[in-house]
Amino acid sequence: MNKILVLWGIPRSRSTAFERMILERKDFHIIHEPFGPHYYFSDERVKNRAHDIEPQPKYRFDNVLQRILQAAEKHNVFVKDLAFYVAHRADEAFMSHFENTFIIRHPAQKLPSHYMVEPDFDIHEAGYLGAYKLFELAKAVSGKTPVVIDSDDLVNAPEATIRAYCDAVGIPFLPEALAWEPGPRKEFVWWEGGSWHNKLNQTAGFKAPKKEDYPAIEDHAWLQEAYDICLPYYEKMYAARLRV
Repeated sequence: MNKILVLWGIPRSRSTAFERMILERKDFHIIHEPFGPHYYFSDERVKNRAHDIEPQPKYRFDNVLQRILQAAEKHNVFVKDLAFYVAHRADEAFMSHFENTFIIRHPAQKLPSHYMVEPDFDIHEAGYLGAYKLFELAKAVSGKTPVVIDSDDLVNAPEATIRAYCDAVGIPFLPEALAWEPGPRKEFVWWEGGSWHNKLNQTAGFKAPKKEDYPAIEDHAWLQEAYDICLPYYEKMYAARLRV
């Protein structure tokens, strides 16, 4: 079995930008959010956001896992997924298949960004509860603190952050992978035609965005409630982040 390196993220954490960098390396078979269809489209689905799509058995949890394991029989595999897609099913046996790493983002930035594209997201879709559960499971499986990167470090010090990540997971640092051609990628289009990645499609590398005109958390009762719930989980994982 080859390496299965997983980056567990939360929505709007720049996790797909990280995946875009891995894609540029060309030394991993990339699998983008394989458990998303399980969460929304399968006959085991947790939430129905696709009312016009019939539930499909091929997206069952165990079927998705087997496809990942089969890919790893031939290639080193990199999986980018959102932790909340699997948190309801994940246990130590599941996590033991992977080398588990994480990307986080401060809820003061992430929650307004999420609200702009999905204003009816629930607390599980916010992502922090699932990410922290997987973080603790990964720690129990490996006996050590999992690799965590903070998305601010990724855009403010990309070379140092990626170099530290590569060192931590035992892969070579390839500086040429920090830049890419702008434009959409077919690998990222399973959800809403890839519209969540419109800003990423305009980039040629990691770059801190201009100030966004996001809603203020304190002006929205739901955002304030979500912020109060999510912040402690973020802070616990932030304390374990790679220092760059």
